[in-house]
Amino acid sequence: MKVDWTALLQVFGATLLATVVVVTLFVVGIRALSGDKKVPAYASFAGCVAVVLYGLSLIVF
Repeated sequence: MKVDWTALLQVFGATLLATVVVVTLFVVGIRALSGDKKVPAYASFAGCVAVVLYGLSLIVF
């Protein structure tokens, strides 16, 4: 059995990047809601939902 370390590193990098993007979008949305900026907050939350749904579609399909 041989482990493809390059592929493992790519998966790790993609996971780390996706996590940072989702957390950043969520924090921006929370900050926008606390400042009474509804439209940017909802756009940030929509971005979070889009990233999560894209990840789920990669897993399922």
